[in-house]
Amino acid sequence: MALIVVAEDDGGTLKLISVVLKNQSHEVLEASNGLAAWRLIQEHQPDLIVSDVNMPGMSGFHLLQHLREHPRLGQTPLILLTSLQERRDMRQGMLLGADDYLTKPLRPKELTEAVRAQFNRQNLRTAVQDMHLQKALSEALEEQAWDLHEQYEKRLARELSEQWPGDARGQQALNYPEATVLFADIRHYPQWLAALDPAELGRMLKRFYENSGDTVHLFGASAMQFVGEGVLGIFADGVNLAMSAPHSLRAAKAALGLRNAAASMADFVQAQFPGRRLPPFEVGIALHGGPVAMMQLDGLLGGSRQLIPVGEAVVDAMAMQRHAPSEHGAITVSIPVLRSITGAVRPVARYLLTLPHRSEPMDVCAVEPLPF
Repeated sequence: MALIVVAEDDGGTLKLISVVLKNQSHEVLEASNGLAAWRLIQEHQPDLIVSDVNMPGMSGFHLLQHLREHPRLGQTPLILLTSLQERRDMRQGMLLGADDYLTKPLRPKELTEAVRAQFNRQNLRTAVQDMHLQKALSEALEEQAWDLHEQYEKRLARELSEQWPGDARGQQALNYPEATVLFADIRHYPQWLAALDPAELGRMLKRFYENSGDTVHLFGASAMQFVGEGVLGIFADGVNLAMSAPHSLRAAKAALGLRNAAASMADFVQAQFPGRRLPPFEVGIALHGGPVAMMQLDGLLGGSRQLIPVGEAVVDAMAMQRHAPSEHGAITVSIPVLRSITGAVRPVARYLLTLPHRSEPMDVCAVEPLPF
């Protein structure tokens, strides 16, 4: 399928990588050090490079630097391999332009997923450009300042009303074996509680709920729920949606749309509460993937039937957002989600995130959108 150069000085790891890639029908060229790898790269112009960080002759970082500075080969994707002890150096790899990195001991499934993500990049970029409702959403957000255009409202009502939370119509399954979970909430919320009275806070939250809810549904969420000062969206495939884009990509585009909402909300807050010393309006967003079950609640407090998303992926996504450092960016994604949307976003900072309910930290990345 593709030509891949593998640079690794450990013979056992080199053999494992080669076998895994050849089983995926790729052609593999092996190098036991960085200098040999660089010669193979220049001679054969591979489709992808997998390189260890610490190698004799030329390190993986130097190999990456040579690659990115080359006028003809500079765009070739490269995946770095690192030990747990070398994780602290991965920021250098990202700054040099690494496309991904994997931690040793290597897991074959993770390797194949990382390689597949690089080869799916162009297809995903095409899907981004062809996504349903992208033009309508951009016009509504930018030109109408979140006051939905009449045509936009009709489309929302016609295509998405059956998906609204609390309404069981259109729900064909109560369990999603694989879904992308989006959680977004207002940063500095305790400061907002102190700065606004209940009526003022209610006006702000109402506008935020309207904006975020419309955005999440326009990108085809299968379910949505408001949680405190945040919104939780579940994106899954094959749930009676007239959308062909994969659920992870739709969730990522919804996240980018929600981030754009912060600017509009800042204007709204300034107009509603002029002359007040208020915190900056910022929205933090997290994306994580996994199975999600929809718990059915019938007639609570005389209300209608509701479907509540539950599962480890939901808990993790909410915890990711609430514990992610704000300086790393507004959108935090888990690494499996990152690999599924490669080509639609640009990694900014990759790090281990400690969560209170997990015994081991999560591998996550802050991302920014790529231009169309």
